[in-house]
Amino acid sequence: MYFGIGFFALLTALLAGAAIGHLLGLSAGVGAYLTALILALIGWLAGRRARHQGHSR
Repeated sequence: MYFGIGFFALLTALLAGAAIGHLLGLSAGVGAYLTALILALIGWLAGRRARHQGHSR
């Protein structure tokens, strides 16, 4: 169930990024790519933060 919710949230974010990119004059592919890149960066930062908090305990 949580996998489905997460997949739906990811798909919604990618489609929203494609639409926003299209509104800004970019192609839908570039907007989706930038959104995926930003989401990956956020995930990397969250993982890094969680890993550092685990070492300080």
